[in-house]
Amino acid sequence: MNAQLHDLQLVDLTLSGDSPSFELLVQRYSSGILGLSMGMLRNEAEAQDIVQETFLAAFRKLPSFSRTSPFRAWLFRIATNACLMRLRTRRRRPEVPLALRGASFDDDEVRDRPVIDRAPMADKLLQDQELGERIRYEVDRLPEKYRSVLILADYKHYSMRQIADALELTVPNVKTRLHRARLAVRDALIQYLEGEE
Repeated sequence: MNAQLHDLQLVDLTLSGDSPSFELLVQRYSSGILGLSMGMLRNEAEAQDIVQETFLAAFRKLPSFSRTSPFRAWLFRIATNACLMRLRTRRRRPEVPLALRGASFDDDEVRDRPVIDRAPMADKLLQDQELGERIRYEVDRLPEKYRSVLILADYKHYSMRQIADALELTVPNVKTRLHRARLAVRDALIQYLEGEE
């Protein structure tokens, strides 16, 4: 089958029972969906799950695809919504600290290691880590319509047009939401940093 068939032709063929046509759509958009998911979730295993969830949902919803927007935009909107749901689930799930692994503190090998003062470097890393966590916290607190635009623009580096297509917005709406999201995060960080001093 011609890999250059238009998306809508492949959708029509899939709806008529030709499953290889849907496989072509999967091949065509898997890497893009994976990239989007990695950018939003920053976790490869979860991103791979989102790719599968996206195509399963798209296959189930294919009869209701309205064709008012490009197939790619429709598909990326399904993926974006799946990522946002995963992020909301993460926030509700308490984090479990990692158990200490490896050698016991009674082992000779551990006792004989030289002690190096890494306090200055550790302080810097802790500050950077704390600031990074605070930024993520503030991004997570944004209303969903602002958070999704910010994540796609600043973490995934999508163009304004790509974001507009994926979220079914106009480019000016995307720019406005992105500006408001960045201002909100910036103002929250300024307050946080001033409170720390």
